[in-house]
Amino acid sequence: MRKVYLDNIRWFVILMVLVFHAVSTFCSNGSLMSYNFPGIPALDAIGYLLYPWFMPCMFVVAGISAQYSLAKKTSSQFVKDRVMRLLLPFISYLVLIGPLVATLSFEVNNLNEVFSALPPVALFFVRVVNGMGPSWFLLQLFVVSLVLVLVRRLDRADRLYTWAGKCGLGILLLLYIPVLGAAQVLYIAYTFRVGLYLLLFLLGYYLFSQENIQRTLQTYSPLLLAGGIVLGIVQTYMSWGRPFQQVVNHWLVMLYTWIMILAVLGAAGRWFNRSNTFTAYMTKRSYGLYYFHYVPMTYIAYWLTTGLALPYIWNYVLVLVLSLIASIVLYEIFSRIPVLNVLFGLKKVKE
Repeated sequence: MRKVYLDNIRWFVILMVLVFHAVSTFCSNGSLMSYNFPGIPALDAIGYLLYPWFMPCMFVVAGISAQYSLAKKTSSQFVKDRVMRLLLPFISYLVLIGPLVATLSFEVNNLNEVFSALPPVALFFVRVVNGMGPSWFLLQLFVVSLVLVLVRRLDRADRLYTWAGKCGLGILLLLYIPVLGAAQVLYIAYTFRVGLYLLLFLLGYYLFSQENIQRTLQTYSPLLLAGGIVLGIVQTYMSWGRPFQQVVNHWLVMLYTWIMILAVLGAAGRWFNRSNTFTAYMTKRSYGLYYFHYVPMTYIAYWLTTGLALPYIWNYVLVLVLSLIASIVLYEIFSRIPVLNVLFGLKKVKE
């Protein structure tokens, strides 16, 4: 039976990614985006509340989904699927979409002058990384998927899955300690959290995919949500004024991250394991929203703030709404174009 609540978590988290990127564009704490403009400092609170947990939660959900996928596929089929749905779209983004962001970012941030002393080859790679945008998630998910295949080969008796199934709420809470440790390992360029995302993906596969673990989280979800709210407020107060990426591995922020992951999994399984027309629509297009939103958002923010003098709050609203519409339109277009829908990893939408 399909776990509808996992689909609901995905599209909800991706909407939160759009909200966070809109807030970050106008943040006042020094967090850098491809384009920044002054905004309303109080709205930075949204970023502090969202940034710590939404992508870690996505890796847990991806791990759970990998468990269900490998129940129906061989390892070689799984890897082939990952190549087509993750690695190929990542490369396509770097080649076809990323340069659009890099061009604007280099212009508005005077990066051509900053990196003028670099050799042409080095400058090329800087521009590639600068235009990576949200595609980093595809690359890191591909890498951890390959590691999972290796771990499965080493653990043919599936002992890890058996051991994980014996965990109760106390163990789930104590897993915060290795999660905190993993967050300190290979945090690269404020983007790639290699140790953390690998551990969370494996926990999703071996631990959170199990029915008894899901039931435990659903049972205690009200308490977990309450704890997450309190920790969110406290860590926002403690982190205030510092860039989001610089505080994300602090022990208090990571505690908030872990409790929120448990709370979101439990609450979604308890209250949102259902589908309707809206959730079905969002489920089918959530990947497209994530893949296409960043370029329109960057250019819309630039055009609005350089061409108009709107009250700051309207910059937030228009950037979010217009980039949401633009990403849906781009998905609807590219998903119907042969070759491009394969290169971008899009599922073809029926006419």
